Amino acid sequence: MKMPRTSRAAVVPEPNAPLVIKEFEIPELRPGAALLKVANGGVCGTDVHLWHGKLAGVPYPLILGHEAVGRIEAIGDREIRDLDGNVLTLGDRVAFHDVHDTCYACWNCLIAKAPTKCTNRKVYGITMDSTKWPYLIGGHSEYMYLLPGTHIIKIPDNVSFDGAAAVGCALPTAVHTVHRSPLGWGKNVVVQGAGPVGLMIGMLAKINGAATITMIDQAPNRLEMTKKFGATHTLNIRETTLEERKQELLDITGGHGPDIVYEATGSALAIPEGIELVREGGAYTICGQYTDSGTVEINPHLMNRKHLDIRTVWGSETTHVYQAVKTIAQNYDRFPFESLVTHRFTLDEAQKALETQESHASLKAVISPHGKQ
Repeated sequence: MKMPRTSRAAVVPEPNAPLVIKEFEIPELRPGAALLKVANGGVCGTDVHLWHGKLAGVPYPLILGHEAVGRIEAIGDREIRDLDGNVLTLGDRVAFHDVHDTCYACWNCLIAKAPTKCTNRKVYGITMDSTKWPYLIGGHSEYMYLLPGTHIIKIPDNVSFDGAAAVGCALPTAVHTVHRSPLGWGKNVVVQGAGPVGLMIGMLAKINGAATITMIDQAPNRLEMTKKFGATHTLNIRETTLEERKQELLDITGGHGPDIVYEATGSALAIPEGIELVREGGAYTICGQYTDSGTVEINPHLMNRKHLDIRTVWGSETTHVYQAVKTIAQNYDRFPFESLVTHRFTLDEAQKALETQESHASLKAVISPHGKQ
């Protein structure tokens, strides 16, 4: 198979600027590298925030797309194995961990045991520079250059590319989030935000035996979808007041309130409400604040008086991606993963894809540069 020589990609020239389509030369593959023919480049809420310049340390111009899946188009002069030890061959359908070069040698990795805060890590489609080799570092392109050392995993045969849409970001983040919480059998759970991450947290709560799962959002289409992924109750913030939501949750939980509240909104305004909603002695786990959505006023006395366990979540580790792929494959007949993809766009429609995701009209929008695979 002859390797393609060029690839088109959607580029953000600078924050808030319209996207432009540019053509890049595909560099020669170094030993251990692979060229990915992108089937789906997911459009994440983080991509919208990056378009608006809301994350520090991001180089522009930028090729967005940190959650791509596709086929191995070419491999460098060294054998590559996936996370299960399988030798990768041309045509294999794969996903990968978007984080590259976690060193496991810096202070954060070795001493703090916080590899998601590794000072050497780089993230495809977020902190990698598209003006420097190997250029094709984001999934909103026809092809991606996967650097040597990228953690790749085969997509199981029973999972389609659309079914794997949650692998790149949403489900690994959700896996990390529930690991950092006391989720267990019989818990009463609330999830703020019914986007892809919140939806996957609700699903994991169902798999782990939660007694009740209440999803809170403002988009009726998203709330309706949560019922297919384990939600027992839904609350629309546009149709209820905070006091009404608090009372509803007391009624659902027998007068005590939820044991765990998860924040997956990306809005700072959700944080004071989450503190209000969780029961005394409960847990509040925050994972949606990846980009800066501003400051809010909170009452530390209320947190202290309620004796809350508050934890935050940053990014994901390779183990979370691995668990995400296995979870989808093992539960493929139980949950409608393919229905997560509600909107599909061509590469030339990348601007429209971002705007659609920003409007919450879509649950998961994808860019399919080569058409549906």
